[in-house]
Amino acid sequence: MGILKWIDCTVSDPSFFKLMTDSTPVHLALLDELITCHPLQHRLVLNLLIRLFESDTPLDTLVELEFKKTVLDRMIHMLSRGYVIPVISFIHKCMTGQITDNSLIRHFVTEVLEMIAPPYSSEFVQLFLPIVRNEEITGSLRSSEGTDDASAFIVNQRHI
Repeated sequence: MGILKWIDCTVSDPSFFKLMTDSTPVHLALLDELITCHPLQHRLVLNLLIRLFESDTPLDTLVELEFKKTVLDRMIHMLSRGYVIPVISFIHKCMTGQITDNSLIRHFVTEVLEMIAPPYSSEFVQLFLPIVRNEEITGSLRSSEGTDDASAFIVNQRHI
């Protein structure tokens, strides 16, 4: 809990972004360890990641997108550790609210599709399928033959 508070205070400081030189700051890498070792802290970690993701930064647009992609990678790690529905719910909210650059959601979808396999819970499908079906997000990922992960996920849901 103490390390989470320290990370929160550090990354919430406006000068943090001026000093940030790594594509994955050590503070965010530490969150991966917290996610892995302390599943009861997942909600608190996700709340911090959401605040970071939604916050405005003094960074250049491309650097900010890369930072948000790094934050999304932490969320993807949370998903891989079993904290699925809250993470997918947040991304679904980002898509429906159109508050996030589609390239970031596309990155999230690509990474998730590579790591999941059926069977899927109905709640997961209800939240994730609209994201995958969204042409603006996954249109460039789909092949005309339907051999890509996005098309396979959509087809798999038709059989349910």
